[in-house]
Amino acid sequence: MVSLLLKLSWVFLKIGTFTFGGGIVIIPMIENEVVNNYGWLTKAEFIDAVTLGQITPGPIIISATFIGYKVCGIVGATIATASVILPSFIMICLATEAIKKFRENKILANFLRGARVAVIGMVFDAGVSIGRSSLV
Repeated sequence: MVSLLLKLSWVFLKIGTFTFGGGIVIIPMIENEVVNNYGWLTKAEFIDAVTLGQITPGPIIISATFIGYKVCGIVGATIATASVILPSFIMICLATEAIKKFRENKILANFLRGARVAVIGMVFDAGVSIGRSSLV
């Protein structure tokens, strides 16, 4: 069980670290890890997790809690939730002062503009992926 909890933590730390934009953007990465790579959930169970994340109050990342629970019960839910939130929390704490200093920096502004465009593409991809599964 410890090995499984470590894998669960690692997966959600990666997802929390490398997903920019949050919300719907995170869905393809979660699907790739928990359905395709580890087989912790079936495609149908994954769609249920995303649906649960959409209908409950709060951020869609609540899906991590559901997935963690399915994999390792209450402990898994706690580990998955903490792991997916921790990277963002740390980055925000570290970046707050830097963002204040570089608010007018053109390079940063251009990066953020580009990131917004990438997020739109990722949201579209998530919609297509879930749409295909739901219609079949």
